[in-house]
Amino acid sequence: MSRFSAFFAVLFAFVCAVPALAFDVSVKANVDNAQVFVGDMFNYEIQVTAPENAIVDLPSFVGNLGSFEVKEMKNEKVTEGMPKGSAKFVWQATLNTFVSGDFLIAPQQVQAVVGSDTVKVNTDPVAVKVSTRTTGEETDILEVEDPLDDPRLPQWVFVLLIVVGVALLVFLGWFLHKKFSKAGAAPRLPPYEEAVLALKELRAKNYLAEGNQGDYFMALGFIARRYVERRFEVDILDATVAELKQRMAHVAGLPQAYKESVVTLAEETEPVKFAKMKLDGERCRFWDEWADRLLEDTKPSPEEKKAEQKV
Repeated sequence: MSRFSAFFAVLFAFVCAVPALAFDVSVKANVDNAQVFVGDMFNYEIQVTAPENAIVDLPSFVGNLGSFEVKEMKNEKVTEGMPKGSAKFVWQATLNTFVSGDFLIAPQQVQAVVGSDTVKVNTDPVAVKVSTRTTGEETDILEVEDPLDDPRLPQWVFVLLIVVGVALLVFLGWFLHKKFSKAGAAPRLPPYEEAVLALKELRAKNYLAEGNQGDYFMALGFIARRYVERRFEVDILDATVAELKQRMAHVAGLPQAYKESVVTLAEETEPVKFAKMKLDGERCRFWDEWADRLLEDTKPSPEEKKAEQKV
């Protein structure tokens, strides 16, 4: 074999050894105003282009973004005007801050899943400058004259008054705490009874009849997660969808069908809760009846109830 042929053989083997992405995913992050004043609200947007059948999530997008407070969060899926078989997934967060300076919104991880294939991509950091509303001349104006001394009371009297005031506040807080803690907190219901009562109160609000699916599924998802968390001792109440998939897989004692359907409920109702999308009536009835089945199929046996009462 010539040196030329050997070179191409090695090159071919190297190319074949490099894994290719399972599918194409592109991300873009930007703000609608890169220079704002303290207290102003602005929009931070992440656009993800992926296959139309992909499940796209932002597992790293939890809580506030560094120095910025998330006031509102919404997302949507857009297929109109996109190439066939692809879609654009858009997240938009309304942010503000009361701290001035030059900031970078850190890269956010985007996770896209199609079947058994998963692709993770990070957004680029986005720069935002936050300015104060003052001109910087106020200090000079104040320093034109020396501060006036109050001849009536010496400074130590003010310090003493402050100390006494703080002591009174501490005493008042201790007194109120002692007074109201005597009554004691109301006894917490067992998980099953608590969930049954919560479902009854939710249905009494008639959210579905009024077309308010967002509030209904927000409450239903909370009730289901809280019940599973307390009944099976697993931390899922504040989990993202990606975290929920991992944690539900290890819940002991819960039938596999309910492990999967708890995750499905979260995935299917995310657009309803945050993007104002709607489910059809039949699907709403399914999830409403599913909640009753979850409680009845997993409620504690009489033996378990006796053990709980002893504890």
